[in-house]
Amino acid sequence: MAHASGEIGLFESIWKGGYREGDPMDPLNSGSYFQMGFISVIHAIYQVCIRPYVNPATVVLEIGPGRGAWTKTMLPAREIWCLDALSAEHNAFWEYVGEENKTKAKYIKVTDFSCKDLPDDHFDFLFSFGTFCHITWQGQCQYYSNLYPKMRKGATAMVMFADFDKYGAAVGRYRGVRLRPQRVCGHPVLSDLLDIARYVGARLLRGRGAADYRKDWLVLDKNDTAVAPGKWYHAGIEETRRFLESVGWEVISPDIGLSPRDPIVHFRKLM
Repeated sequence: MAHASGEIGLFESIWKGGYREGDPMDPLNSGSYFQMGFISVIHAIYQVCIRPYVNPATVVLEIGPGRGAWTKTMLPAREIWCLDALSAEHNAFWEYVGEENKTKAKYIKVTDFSCKDLPDDHFDFLFSFGTFCHITWQGQCQYYSNLYPKMRKGATAMVMFADFDKYGAAVGRYRGVRLRPQRVCGHPVLSDLLDIARYVGARLLRGRGAADYRKDWLVLDKNDTAVAPGKWYHAGIEETRRFLESVGWEVISPDIGLSPRDPIVHFRKLM
């Protein structure tokens, strides 16, 4: 006990006012960790939203796999079913995920939100990232309704979608912050120019002028429901929560909060 008392006493001479590591509520405050105080939001999503829920017994359903970046993280599962509006050839899906995984992964090109190609009461885990934000609110609602009978009792779901209020607040707060720009193109000014060029190019393709760049970067119109390739559609955190609950899902968290910009809703099937 004397040894323990002496050890505890050593702390009396340090950290007057309390040790200050940083603000845990600020996603861009690294504290004393410096560059090691940051991890990619994408990696954090894998660690929190996928890794705890995927094991050799899990049957996974993924909406919008694209080339298969997330799919690859879920290969430990027993089965993976992927639905996408584009073909596997267009996405170069098997080139990335691996032809050898065709025995485990099933890729289905869809033409609607009916989920008609999926078996009922079959899936343990639903995941979608970067997809529902490109689907109209009506399409999202159809997906949420039609996915319900496809999931097993107790199945867990993680879906990223768009909330323009959260997006605008995040961009407004962090638009002047750039971390390690050399990872983007090697020079911060060139990186900014590339960001602007990509955005302006996308707007011009939709018939919008370059002068709208600065305004639209901060403010997205929630009432703009016109359909366009690659467009983002506002769903809203509370609106999504209410609709999910109205069709039987239990919402565990309307937004798990890992991304400062985009919400990810965590929900499950009780019955």
